[in-house]
Amino acid sequence: MAAPGPGEYFSIGSHVSCLTCLGQRLQGELANRARTEKEDKLSQAYAISAGVSVEGQQLFQTIHKTIKDCKWQEKNIIVMDDVVISPPYQVDNCKGKEGSALSHVRKIVEKHFRDVESQKSTQPRSQAQQTQKDSTLSS
Repeated sequence: MAAPGPGEYFSIGSHVSCLTCLGQRLQGELANRARTEKEDKLSQAYAISAGVSVEGQQLFQTIHKTIKDCKWQEKNIIVMDDVVISPPYQVDNCKGKEGSALSHVRKIVEKHFRDVESQKSTQPRSQAQQTQKDSTLSS
C-alpha cells in the first residue's frame, strides 16, 4: 500500500515508512557529538604532550564545559581569543582586555578552585568515615 500523497489522508491501518526530519537531525547530532569528542580528546592529548599540569588540564575542562571557544596555545589556555590564562592557572594569571569576557572567565576560574578546595576538604572526612565503618565491620 502506497503512502498517501500531498493533501491525502491516512486511513486507519496505513503504514508509512520514511526518513523523517527527526531522523536526519539525530544523525547530524551524532556526527557533531563524535566530532566534538574527537576534538576534546585531541586537545587533551596536546595538553599532556605539552607538559601541562593536571590542575591546568582540569581547569581547561571546567572552562570548556561553559565556554566551548577555548583552546591550548603551548601551555596557555586561550578563551574566546580574548582571555589568556597562563601557568599556574590562577585568577591572577587571567589576562586580557578588561570587560565582560575577562570578568566571566575569572569567575569560572574562582569557582573552579573553590570547588576543588571543597572536594579536598570533604575527601579526608569521607575517607575517615570509611575507615571507621571498616573497623566497625571487622570487629
